[in-house]
Amino acid sequence: MDSLEQLNQRLRESVRCEGGYAPVPGEGNPHSPVVLIGHSPSGSDVQTGRPYSGPAGELLEELLAEAGIERSELYITNLVKCWTWKEENGLRVNRIPSAKEIKDWVPAWLRPELELIKPRAIVCLGGPTAQHFLGKGFKITLQGGQWLELPEDSPYLKLTGHHFDPRPFVMGIAQPNYLTHLQEHAPESYPAARSNLVADLLKVRRALEGKLPEAQPPEQGELDIPF
Repeated sequence: MDSLEQLNQRLRESVRCEGGYAPVPGEGNPHSPVVLIGHSPSGSDVQTGRPYSGPAGELLEELLAEAGIERSELYITNLVKCWTWKEENGLRVNRIPSAKEIKDWVPAWLRPELELIKPRAIVCLGGPTAQHFLGKGFKITLQGGQWLELPEDSPYLKLTGHHFDPRPFVMGIAQPNYLTHLQEHAPESYPAARSNLVADLLKVRRALEGKLPEAQPPEQGELDIPF
């Protein structure tokens, strides 16, 4: 099996994305017990070649710092390594990956990443990523910030056949750009949402220190946020 560095180098050399963009590999501490996973790189990320760079990355680093975490302590990656974009008013803007894109990318690239890192905890940035690991019933507004057991019928496990040993805990949290959305559209909700996200990251810090809690039982509900 490739090392993580070899895997990411092979990705850079062998894949070109729609629009001629280069793929964006994961980066960070290959020995970290915690992996942060988003759904796909942004337009800023394809310019820098780094996941969660640009404005979203700057905000993520601010939030991590408030929780006492250095970005270098973590490994950060995405379900899909190509920028998934759509055209709006003549501009290319971010979009959520399609089911086919996830099906093509996750077994080929995310599975070997996670097999090499062997994380004890996975933090899913945004609802689409969390649902890929925890199932369509997962709702960030109800279960966000909770350590949950990776279910037997996890879409990720069904797609990849990956057998974790031990099976990691999984937490879904809002993406940093959710806070940017609130600043623009509901500024009165921003301070509490930011505090809640930092509180979630404090749980991640404890996981980095080896203090994983018992997993919480899943809840069901209908409300959610689209990030």
